[in-house]
Amino acid sequence: MSDWEFWGYAFVIGSILTYICWGFVFAIQGLLLLHGRPEAVMWLKKRYSFKVFMRELIIFFPMLFLFHFLLEIIPGLIGLDDAVIRFSVSDLIERAEDALEK
Repeated sequence: MSDWEFWGYAFVIGSILTYICWGFVFAIQGLLLLHGRPEAVMWLKKRYSFKVFMRELIIFFPMLFLFHFLLEIIPGLIGLDDAVIRFSVSDLIERAEDALEK
């Protein structure tokens, strides 16, 4: 394996792992924001402007759907949670916009 090939693999694997880790955090905080948690609002105000939030929303859209399925729908199907919140991107954007305007 040449040096270039090694660094190519390191870059690809590092990029994938970064997307997964960063997407995990963004998806969890996005779902908490949908639930109206004040901790998520504080996190959002501390780290984002609305423009940056929208960029990350587009980038991590698949992670949001995955975690909504894993944390909302599956527990609802097996009877662990009675109230499954409806995932709505427009609601998430509206809550983020309201939080970042104040």
